[in-house]
Amino acid sequence: MTITNADLRFNENGTPYATQFEDLYFSDSKGFDESQHVFLANNLLPQRWKDFHPAQFVIAETGFGTGLNFLVTLANFVLFKEQHPSSRLQLHFISIEKYPIGAADLRRALTLYPQLQAYSQVLLNQYPPALAGCHRLFFLDNSVILDLWLGDVHQVLPKIENTNTGRVDCWFLDGFAPSKNPEMWTQTLFDKMAFLAKDQCTFATFTAAGHVKRGLRQAGFEVFKRPAHGRKRDMLAGSITKTQNNATRLPYFARQGAQCSLKKTHSPPTVAIIGGGLAGANCAYALSKRGMAATVYCKESSLAQGASGNAQGGFYPQLNAVAGVSSQIHATAFTYAKRLYEELLVNGQDFAHQWCGTLQIAFNDKVTARQQKMMNNNTWPPSFIHQLDAQQASAVAKVSLPYSGLFIPSAGWINLPQLVQALCQAAKSQIACDKRLTQLNPQGEGWQIDWHDGSHTQADIVILAMGSDSLACQQLADVPFRLVRGQVESIASQGELTQLDTVLCHKGYMTPAWQGQHALGSTYIKQDKSCEYRLSEQQLNLGMHQQALIHCDWAQQMQTQSTGRAAIRCSTPDHLPIVGAVADFAKQKSQYQDLYKALPAAHYPAPSDHPNLFVLSGLGSRGLSTAPLCAEILISQILGQPVPLANDLLDALSPNRFLIKGLIRRTL
Repeated sequence: MTITNADLRFNENGTPYATQFEDLYFSDSKGFDESQHVFLANNLLPQRWKDFHPAQFVIAETGFGTGLNFLVTLANFVLFKEQHPSSRLQLHFISIEKYPIGAADLRRALTLYPQLQAYSQVLLNQYPPALAGCHRLFFLDNSVILDLWLGDVHQVLPKIENTNTGRVDCWFLDGFAPSKNPEMWTQTLFDKMAFLAKDQCTFATFTAAGHVKRGLRQAGFEVFKRPAHGRKRDMLAGSITKTQNNATRLPYFARQGAQCSLKKTHSPPTVAIIGGGLAGANCAYALSKRGMAATVYCKESSLAQGASGNAQGGFYPQLNAVAGVSSQIHATAFTYAKRLYEELLVNGQDFAHQWCGTLQIAFNDKVTARQQKMMNNNTWPPSFIHQLDAQQASAVAKVSLPYSGLFIPSAGWINLPQLVQALCQAAKSQIACDKRLTQLNPQGEGWQIDWHDGSHTQADIVILAMGSDSLACQQLADVPFRLVRGQVESIASQGELTQLDTVLCHKGYMTPAWQGQHALGSTYIKQDKSCEYRLSEQQLNLGMHQQALIHCDWAQQMQTQSTGRAAIRCSTPDHLPIVGAVADFAKQKSQYQDLYKALPAAHYPAPSDHPNLFVLSGLGSRGLSTAPLCAEILISQILGQPVPLANDLLDALSPNRFLIKGLIRRTL
């Protein structure tokens, strides 16, 4: 997951120079004009935006570099919006970078273009750590989305979710010159560009190298020489025509059915979100970023009364020594969540929180060995997580700790009910309380929702974000959800504990004080649906913390006060969330009964799902980290927009994954 930052220096004019490729990032003092000419003018932008009918125009770029092409495009889009105030077009910019520039160097490089300063600052404020994968950033009141993929272009492009009609409207074929970076300019790259392209997708590139021209033509593009910029004589531009014959048929596991299938276009669809916790609130907020409203239905008398009801929830990612599927999802989700929470605060929302970091204590030999392996593997960038010795750990925590540990500086704790309220307020959602679902029935293209009070609601789109109540929904009956009771203690600040200044994490977690109270969590009692507070679990919690911190006198002296709360978490067998269209399990079982034969993927049909019915559930105890990205994924799927996660990781979140595995293994 760690990505190597660019090794660069600056020449006498302040222009960044990549030592890996012995090449400048852009022409001295003329980068803006070159980008405007090569990529904007030769892709006929912004002219094409005037008559573009889909809601979103998608640009893909090879080589983010300093972000100059993106920022120039952003400036053009601002001007376009000013000239066409009635336009509702959104811009989606996908860019790939193998060697991202460090934040300090990026800031210096962008000072060459003061006319872009306002946009540059927004980019710098959101600029992600050097973690492989997709980082989604928002600009211009959410009318522009940047998906910054960090990794090798040949590894990234196959991971971008595609559709049968393609994904990309326009390619910026950039990067260091083919003579300097031949590993990128290959036939595989050109073929993948064509694979992701829509019909009439255009491209432009600064180079006129013969093998680039031939490779693009072989991939299906029409290629023309055009006048280049500055001292360069020629460049290439063109387009591709894609017919049904060369359209790519997606395999069975591609989630085409996740897209909303509503045919009516005369009015915005009505969206019902069932569930008043973190999952539902984040779905409402993600919808609001697209200008769409939703009604959030909550079974209790107010929001966040279930597993999202704790006053201090630990906010940190679950990382392992090897960056497997789960760790990749958690790392990407955590960085997205942190940006989203900071965005809420900047925009005037308020919730109690503390970005105090999380210290994962090496409290026994096994944990110490695991943490050392993570550091030796260089799995994660040091800015994201780094090792502290006992003296450093004590200094960070402000309490005596005779243990080493791993510190995540961007982590902390958050008041969950206040966060849920802030999300719903920012989304301007309508809230309907005391609404317990009894039944869902298809009605035309949408759904009729029956409530326990005898009332009914009609909705075009339904999102099930019901947490532990997911098991009671008929359409989710075949998802193997697991319920786990968790009790969190609230103890008065006392003794040396009053000085605690970071979240401590071992088998459980302990927070700094808020309003004179610390949170100690949590128990894990499987298949227990009671939310009654128990003294027996109080002793379990206290004993767990004291055992892990057995060499800390202040921990051994902690006294509880028999206050806290218990709630039921909803998890899954693989501990990953459920995100996407609700599968029609009976139909899919019939569709894929011979999966065990391992026939070519294209042999199988697209999965049958319940139309316009979606789910976000199974967050377990990690909802603070995972809910924002999962909601963004789900809303992107519903609207047919690019998704901010790699294909293999999306498959790991799919609602039908346990069915598919069972059919392959012939256990169903």
